Amino acid sequence: MANGGITPSPGGPGGGSFLEFIYTLATVGLVFVILIVVELWKYPWQVSAFFAGCIFLGYIIMRFWPHTVKTGQGRAFIYTLLIEGRLVRVFRLGGVYQSATNLGFHWAEPVFAYHRAFDAVFEADRVLTSMYGHGVRRVLALGGGGFAWPKHALLARPDLVMGVVELDPKVIECAEAWFYVERLKKLAKRRLHIIEGDGRAYLEERAELIAQTEHLLPEGDAAGEARAGEPCAEGALEAGASAEEPRAEGAPAEGASTGIAKRPAHRGRSGRPRRTRRFDAIVNDTFTGDEPVRALATVEAARAVRDCLVSGGVYAMNVVSRDDGQDLTFLRDEVATLAEVFAHVHVLPVEETVWAGEDNYIVLATDAQTVFDGTIPYEEDFLGTPMHDEEPA
Repeated sequence: MANGGITPSPGGPGGGSFLEFIYTLATVGLVFVILIVVELWKYPWQVSAFFAGCIFLGYIIMRFWPHTVKTGQGRAFIYTLLIEGRLVRVFRLGGVYQSATNLGFHWAEPVFAYHRAFDAVFEADRVLTSMYGHGVRRVLALGGGGFAWPKHALLARPDLVMGVVELDPKVIECAEAWFYVERLKKLAKRRLHIIEGDGRAYLEERAELIAQTEHLLPEGDAAGEARAGEPCAEGALEAGASAEEPRAEGAPAEGASTGIAKRPAHRGRSGRPRRTRRFDAIVNDTFTGDEPVRALATVEAARAVRDCLVSGGVYAMNVVSRDDGQDLTFLRDEVATLAEVFAHVHVLPVEETVWAGEDNYIVLATDAQTVFDGTIPYEEDFLGTPMHDEEPA
């Protein structure tokens, strides 16, 4: 039955002023404090232990009680598990663990084996050093999640500069609040650049900017310009940033979320265009629930990746099997897809004994003769069907 619009009387519920409510609350609080003091005087140890226990219990509940967050992909659950003697905070979305972090001293150590397996990109150090005088130093990570691999890689390699592209701002907020990304930002400083946006769009727009600036600045043409594969200033992964030019006044601060907008080639104070840098490695760990992001799994996406890599750079993609490891259709199709673009495609199996019901594979693609430990050989008949943005009718 609808409310008839009854206005509460001054003495009834809702009556009185806000100041009266504050006075009442303060009086109750004062009485409560007096009672605590009296009880402390009578039973000091018992009362102290009681309140200490309440504070500790409140801390435990706030830290480990499950939290739900509404993301662009649905409702996510954040909670803590005890796994093999360690407290592990997990990020569950779409029925699968999207990410996890150890709590305490081991917060930067990857929980999932496939995150550790992404370190395979650093095996390109020798090839890149022979070509550019440095190893893998500029990396782009597609898919932030809980920033498990970026935390590990940035702290393990002090010379590494990394951009992390994450589509969902709520996921970034969760990572900062619950998965130590705020701490990572303080430690890595300008070596970490968080980019809020679509991974495919970012790749294509950056590839376009690279093409523009390299057309305007052929290799060795501009004095003071580093080669395409050489890193710029730490963390300056936004389009057009360079070691020679400081961040413009009003530009995003450290760790700020930003994207790349299509625009003409960026120019420095001298009016000369500044080169948009390529990456030494790109890592793809993007999923919608348990489904891979198809827009980043096609031949066209692979071409955009290749256009953003230095010659000899490495692309690493996480692929998950189906039906308890029996269905490798997507793996076979993805290997065939990358083989359309890159000269060499390798498959690195990852053994996940604790967390995964399915098998993980890291697919590594490069144009260089890089040797990756642990990869498995495959025959020509293993290749599936290359995937395109628009499947043929």
